Amino acid sequence: MAEVVDGSLSGTPSGAIPYAGRTIIALRPEHFAAIRRTVALLDSVAHSPAYRAEVDAGADALVRFEPGNRGVFMGYDFHLTGDGPRLIEINTNAGGALLNGLHTASLCDPQKLSCLCADLLPVETVQARIVRQFVSEHRAVRGPLAELRSVVIADERPREQFLFPEFELLVELFAQAGIRAEIRDTADVARPGEALPDLVYLRDTDFTLASPRTSRLRAAYLAGDVVVTPAPREHHLLANKRRLALFSSREALTRLGVLASDADFLTSIVPETRTLAELGLERAWAERKGWVFKPCAAYGSKSVYRGDKVSRRKLEEIAAAPGFLAQRRVEPGEIDVETLDGPRTMKFDVRAYAYRDEVLLLGARVYQGQVTNLRSPGGGFSAICVSRAPG
Repeated sequence: MAEVVDGSLSGTPSGAIPYAGRTIIALRPEHFAAIRRTVALLDSVAHSPAYRAEVDAGADALVRFEPGNRGVFMGYDFHLTGDGPRLIEINTNAGGALLNGLHTASLCDPQKLSCLCADLLPVETVQARIVRQFVSEHRAVRGPLAELRSVVIADERPREQFLFPEFELLVELFAQAGIRAEIRDTADVARPGEALPDLVYLRDTDFTLASPRTSRLRAAYLAGDVVVTPAPREHHLLANKRRLALFSSREALTRLGVLASDADFLTSIVPETRTLAELGLERAWAERKGWVFKPCAAYGSKSVYRGDKVSRRKLEEIAAAPGFLAQRRVEPGEIDVETLDGPRTMKFDVRAYAYRDEVLLLGARVYQGQVTNLRSPGGGFSAICVSRAPG
């Protein structure tokens, strides 16, 4: 399990974004090593010719389009167990990096916590890492000498989004780097008669630009007129939840040419995942307490059902709907948090924010209830670091 370091250095909640202060979650070094290996391996597998050929079979032309870039802030979400981390899901436009991972950097002073936490970086170094991934995305398409001058952060009704304050922080961060940035509704990004930005940071949950509101941006993207990150291609390869069935199957990994040692490792980290249709209604009902049922294309824990909480009627309903998965249930870690009502034991998960095969930032989310949320009293983002190995 994760260790918990006393968080007397942390702050109190401020602004519109909840922050589970007063604690710093400290990962064991071996758990962080497993997270880093998972990210690197999955990035390698997902971009191998055999894997791409398999997932591209029968796929829409838009997600088969290779733009040249990948995706900033890939999010790998883990539950921590006594046997190490378990990968629950992967997200392309993972939110919270500035309000979670970067905030950790501001709380975890490298000098004050050097005896407890390893490899802490100054805030300025973390900020540079964040900007550098956007520059790398632009150059992956435009060439190694291309200069990133303008960025649009795009979402559906951005000012109504829970993490809108993060968009504003990104605008400030880009300005510090000499990059002009603005926040727009996705439908307004590629307006007729207006010059396109160099790069669009897609925070919209229309991951593959399939809806009518993204039609102009989709056309510009396919024409190569604008760089979009995360690219719809990257969601198709990594974040579509169907991919978890491949990543958790030793047979599938072997078929795709993954080394036996790497396949053994991944199948120990990624809980068994199957389509609900493959599992079958009767088996799913009989074994429901050991499964979580989730739709392939959902986000933000929407329409996710824990088997021990689902009714027969609801299970029949989702079994009749296309695209549901069954994933072996892995309990999240627990942490004691001070709230206005006194100490409270809450759940937490760990998110690794990654670019390509490298972990850039770590964040943790503290919550109550069946699934992750940021609205639980006393919950929200929590500081996290990697504990220093003894000796």
